[in-house]
Amino acid sequence: MPDRTRLLVAAVTCAAGVATGAVWWPGPVFVLIAIGFVLAQVIPMPTPSRLGVSMVPALAGATALVSHGSAVLVVGAGAASLPLSLLVVHILHGRGVGNERFPSEPVGVAVFGATFGLVVPAFAEYDLAGGVTLLAYAAAACCGFVASSLVRATIAARGPLPRRLRLIRALEDWPAHAVLYAAAALYAITLPSMGWWSVPLAGLPYGFGYLSLHRLQVTRRTYDQTIRALGRIPEAGGMVVAGHMERTAELAVAIGSELGLGGQALDRLEHAALLHDVGRLVLANPAVAATAPSAADVAAWSSAIIGEAAHLAPVADLVAVMRDPYRRPGEPRDPGLAPAAQALRIASAYDHAVSTGKSPIEAIESLHVRSAYDYDPDVIAVLRGVLVRRGVVAA
Repeated sequence: MPDRTRLLVAAVTCAAGVATGAVWWPGPVFVLIAIGFVLAQVIPMPTPSRLGVSMVPALAGATALVSHGSAVLVVGAGAASLPLSLLVVHILHGRGVGNERFPSEPVGVAVFGATFGLVVPAFAEYDLAGGVTLLAYAAAACCGFVASSLVRATIAARGPLPRRLRLIRALEDWPAHAVLYAAAALYAITLPSMGWWSVPLAGLPYGFGYLSLHRLQVTRRTYDQTIRALGRIPEAGGMVVAGHMERTAELAVAIGSELGLGGQALDRLEHAALLHDVGRLVLANPAVAATAPSAADVAAWSSAIIGEAAHLAPVADLVAVMRDPYRRPGEPRDPGLAPAAQALRIASAYDHAVSTGKSPIEAIESLHVRSAYDYDPDVIAVLRGVLVRRGVVAA
């Protein structure tokens, strides 16, 4: 979404929020909650997608429970505070972060508040010791999170990743949202008996969740950086064209997503693409280089090196079979060959072809030449579709 459009939407939403507060004025608490939505942007909760989520879901959840489902307080105050919230995010965390979290986060909170505000009054007479309210709260929180993820995947997120993959990455942030909504529920439940002491009590799950997700984020970042550093070693030695690993990984993940691969499978495919040529380091031995090893030999060496790390065993297995043909003479398609293996092989071959001076369409045609056995024509078609959407080749 362009910045001008985002600001226009924020301004219109703010006007609607202010009008809502003016018509159904719930008192000064409306202003206090609106200010709370702005301040909630100061310390975002780390998330697996690394985009972060503010404390707004926690504030919205606490407001909804304490006010017995007042959608005016949740949706109206949130809408009225949207421009200031956007400004705070831009100042503290950069324009890119603000663009990723808006409008996905406000939409998620609005869906949560509206859903909870509609469900609670409808089932108020069946509220057995608050059980129905908590069930409605959990359902509304799930609806809000899913809505936020859908908006992030379709509107807020940018880049070459396909929409399906962006949605998968957004849905991986559910632990952070669960912690925020759970902390809000704890606060609302303990408020009548503990008063303001319920605030630090509710802060305990938030604090533990923050530390755990922060450590997870740091660990993942270090892990990814290590994988990428190892993958660049053949490039640094002049054994592979510079940038080949990164380009292959990015293209292989896009193809794998189109083939229906999920989160962990895509992570393995990305790591395999980054490390699939690490076996070329063996060629530094003149005796080995003199034997004129084949691409299959390089794949076997790479797999053996990667397999030394037990955690990367699935990645090593994928690299080991990446040079296998999708079918052999006189035989049907190999049902045991993982689609990720063909995605990796075709992405690598395409980048090699383009790196040697071929145009994108010529590189695709060179893959079709060997589509009888080596390269699956269905996966080649997926590659072409990815390149068409990126404007690299004509439809």
